[in-house]
Amino acid sequence: MTDMQGKAIPRLFLCVTMPISTLVQNNPLSEHIDIPGLLLQYIEGVPLTDIATCAPPDRWQSICEEAIRIINLVGDRGILNKDVKTRNFVVQCCAENQFRVFMIDFALCDFREEFTDEVDWETCKATQDEEGAVGYVMQKKLQGGFMYHRSALYRKLDEKYKMDG
Repeated sequence: MTDMQGKAIPRLFLCVTMPISTLVQNNPLSEHIDIPGLLLQYIEGVPLTDIATCAPPDRWQSICEEAIRIINLVGDRGILNKDVKTRNFVVQCCAENQFRVFMIDFALCDFREEFTDEVDWETCKATQDEEGAVGYVMQKKLQGGFMYHRSALYRKLDEKYKMDG
């Protein structure tokens, strides 16, 4: 996802591992435990759920569509985000009526290669409904300021696995 860094997701600056032994003294278990971490770009902005406070109504549709586009870009790379929420997107105001959307939370993800076959993968994608987790929520929250239109992929998954939105 390096091509998305700084554009749709934060830049990854550094992967770190902090030995817990530097934090916890005199504990025999501490020498066997390390804490992994990531140093990411800070994105100044508001959560997607709060766009009504900073963006004019005529921009809500394009902002929400951009969040959904990012979800699908991530999914196209074989990543299933099991915790897609509107609060996991930051909307940044760049200039007069110019907004950038970033997906910021990837803590609970599965990867395509972990699934034994296409049916398992599609079943999880259909059940998780990452796109709908943003689309339906924002459509309801913005009360007519955003109309959610399901992508062809999710319409196909709905039909194949008999899911209802």
